[in-house]
Amino acid sequence: MLFRKTVFALALAGAAIPAAFANSGGTWVGGEQGFETHAVQSTTSRADVQKELQAFRKNPKTAEGGRLVGGEAGYIPPQHSYAFQDGRLVHTDSIAHNTPKPSLAMTDAERTLFQEQYAN
Repeated sequence: MLFRKTVFALALAGAAIPAAFANSGGTWVGGEQGFETHAVQSTTSRADVQKELQAFRKNPKTAEGGRLVGGEAGYIPPQHSYAFQDGRLVHTDSIAHNTPKPSLAMTDAERTLFQEQYAN
C-alpha cells in the first residue's frame, strides 16, 4: 500500500512539474519571445534573383573576396599574395593594406580611419 501511494505521489508530482514552469503570458514560445513575419515587397524580380544565383554558382566569391567551396573546407578566406615586379616585392591581392591594426593605444586619427573602413 505504501509503495502504491509513493508511486502515485511521484506520478502526480511529475505531471505537475511542466505546469509549474509554463509561462502564462502567451507571447513566449519555448522560453523565448515569439515574433511575427510579414511579407515584404522587393524591387528585384525573380528572374534577376535567378540570374544572380547562376552567376554566383559559376564563381562562388563573397563580397570580401573569400570563396565558398564544398566539402570540408567550406570557405576559403581571402589570402595575401605577393610578386616581384621591377625587383621589388609588391602586393598583388585586393586586400586593403593601409588599415591600422585595432589596439587600445591607437591615436584618434587611426581610430577614425579604422572605424570608417569597417563601419559597413
